[in-house]
Amino acid sequence: MSSGSSRVAAGAAFIAVLALATVSPMHAETASKPETKPGKPSMIQTSEAAKPASYNPKALRRLDFRVVGKSCAVCLMKIQRTVKTLPGVVKVAVMLRKPYGGVIVYDSGKISKDKLVETIKAQDKDVRVEGITETAILKVPAILIPLYGIPKSSAKTAGSGNE
Repeated sequence: MSSGSSRVAAGAAFIAVLALATVSPMHAETASKPETKPGKPSMIQTSEAAKPASYNPKALRRLDFRVVGKSCAVCLMKIQRTVKTLPGVVKVAVMLRKPYGGVIVYDSGKISKDKLVETIKAQDKDVRVEGITETAILKVPAILIPLYGIPKSSAKTAGSGNE
């Protein structure tokens, strides 16, 4: 056998071994269950933290507010991350452009409006919350946009919960 044909044969053998390894039952089991570190969900698996929050649809409220005193994206995202971890909070969004604001959809049976506002203010001594508007809604909106970031004509329909 010449060196060229032996390389081809060795390459074909490698491909055959690789093909067998990808269809072996042991490999198929590990492929369907990607390894993850505790507390760190993979992109494939759904972790407990990624599952939608349970809530009482009859107690759903929408809280819109304007944030004054902090305008950097890091500060606004910190508010969003912190509020999102509170029990009873279903969905949170912040507006990263002027006028800075946020919206929280929450279960009023699990958490109060006052607790939410207190949590927002606790993020930084310079943060002030103004223009607080609380509305009862029928369902969680698919797209959540703070009222302080949309034109006035659209603001009337955004809080209705009928999206």
